[in-house]
Amino acid sequence: MSRENQLKKLLQNGSLRGIIFDFDGTILDIREILEKSIEEVLTEKNINVDMETTIQEIGALLETIQGYPLPKVLLESYEIFKHITALKDLTYFKKLRIAVKIFGKYLEYSKNASIFPGVKALIKKLAKSCDLFIISHNKTETIEEHLTKESLLDFFKGVYGSDKIPVQKPDPMALQPALEHYEKRRRDEFLMIGDMPSDITAGREAGFWTIGVTSGVSKKQILAEYHPDLLIESLEELM
Repeated sequence: MSRENQLKKLLQNGSLRGIIFDFDGTILDIREILEKSIEEVLTEKNINVDMETTIQEIGALLETIQGYPLPKVLLESYEIFKHITALKDLTYFKKLRIAVKIFGKYLEYSKNASIFPGVKALIKKLAKSCDLFIISHNKTETIEEHLTKESLLDFFKGVYGSDKIPVQKPDPMALQPALEHYEKRRRDEFLMIGDMPSDITAGREAGFWTIGVTSGVSKKQILAEYHPDLLIESLEELM
């Protein structure tokens, strides 16, 4: 039996012990607000770009830095921002100003972001048979605010943002806080679900089952290269 079919069977039987979700792009719908943030800033600066490529690049960047304090972003900004193709011909300081402005708009708009359709029903269903966790590079407080607004916080055994994880994904040690809830556990009893390559890599290297979901900023073909056990377009499909 293929790993995909094995995982489907585990989900159908409710046999998993724990499921770990990423948050932004997996549970929280961020694509529209990310595109809006990028478009507003680049239009203002008269910069024409391939929007899809720019969303991919800046989305990956935000995944990395959204939990950083501003001083750290500034300290590492030269290395961080050089990977954004849309800004490659600009001076370092122009790149910095534009990137920080996009990031600021994104943070502002994300306060009103919504969870994806069907997620609430799925979480309530899964919580009946296994423990649920969130491990994200967003801040714990921000994640909990969104979950509280949706009356979902109590369905999670643990919520771990960038301020509560020892390292960032794709390092598998980022997932360790979920395992610390158990005295004894087998790693094949756990599933990692996320929208970024870093989620899939962390899950695979931790020995977990993995699901890639293309509802965030990563295209299907990009996630497929990281060989998740199951690849879906939205969490709603899991119902």
